[in-house]
Amino acid sequence: MPGGRFSEKTRGQIRLRSRGWCELCGLPLREAAQIHHRRPRGMGGTRSAEAQSPANGLWVHFKCHEKIERYREESLKNGWLVPQGQSPHRTPVLTSWGWRLLDDQGLSNPCEPPQN
Repeated sequence: MPGGRFSEKTRGQIRLRSRGWCELCGLPLREAAQIHHRRPRGMGGTRSAEAQSPANGLWVHFKCHEKIERYREESLKNGWLVPQGQSPHRTPVLTSWGWRLLDDQGLSNPCEPPQN
């Protein structure tokens, strides 16, 4: 799907994966939540179908989304941001449940942290 928004199906998959918790800080999502694009739209992420998959989205609090955008080096290190040319499917991400690999079905699987 071209453009910057996730489809309703994908949004639902990401929301279900989160189980009502911020995937970054692990606190309940009682306030408004956002879906963060791990491979940012401004870096060409929306040019491929992969960019609109559940693996490219994190369900987060507004403040956690601000943290991701403000601290880009930390965000890249933790897989919250994925550089253009890298796949969100193959890039581990540090979530509130530990290091995970995210997939197209809206699931996450435990994995080892990346070797930096």
